[in-house]
Amino acid sequence: MTKTEARLSLVQRQRRFEWELARDEQTRTAAQLVAGKTHDLMNLVQIVQLATLELARHCGEGGKEFIDDLQRAARDAQTSLAELMAVARPEHVVRRGAAVGAAFTAAVDTIRPALVIDEHLAVSADTATQCTAEDIAHLVYGLVLDAEDAPRIELYIRDRVIDGRPWVEIVRGTELAGGGDRFELRAVEAIAKRAGGEVTTCERRGGGTEVVVALPAVP
Repeated sequence: MTKTEARLSLVQRQRRFEWELARDEQTRTAAQLVAGKTHDLMNLVQIVQLATLELARHCGEGGKEFIDDLQRAARDAQTSLAELMAVARPEHVVRRGAAVGAAFTAAVDTIRPALVIDEHLAVSADTATQCTAEDIAHLVYGLVLDAEDAPRIELYIRDRVIDGRPWVEIVRGTELAGGGDRFELRAVEAIAKRAGGEVTTCERRGGGTEVVVALPAVP
């Protein structure tokens, strides 16, 4: 396989992942919208419940059946809305992902036929984040594809302690001022955000640019 073919294969792999990532983000956005609307409806149901209690004080025996029907309907609606909200806004659970060092090395091995990179591994063997091995791979793919025209691409992965908490940093350095066009970084930013991290860009000493993906480590 030529370098051009290998690069095309890498791009295709990244685009398929980005499609799945975009669909997942759309689902999350829709769920947030549903959760917000459900919360509003829950407030309206609670108003109806309070109103029926007040109404019951002023109705005789003839209106008791009507009041009971209203209260029963309000309770059923409240139960249904609570179930819907639980689905639309699930409890966030922090899960330990793959060992980042091994996932990083595997991603670099996949990239080598397509691009020349210089990698530096300075992370403990058991260090992990919320990212899966696939997430780590596509973080790395996005970082290198963003700078594929640079004469030299450097990749670092390292343990860091920030404000007393363990973090993992994946750093891509190039001699290009300003880095790439940032299109390739969209998936990188989405993955990092989902794992509780962030992506920053800064100037390098001696010229060039660094893109830093910072991810909180998970015990």
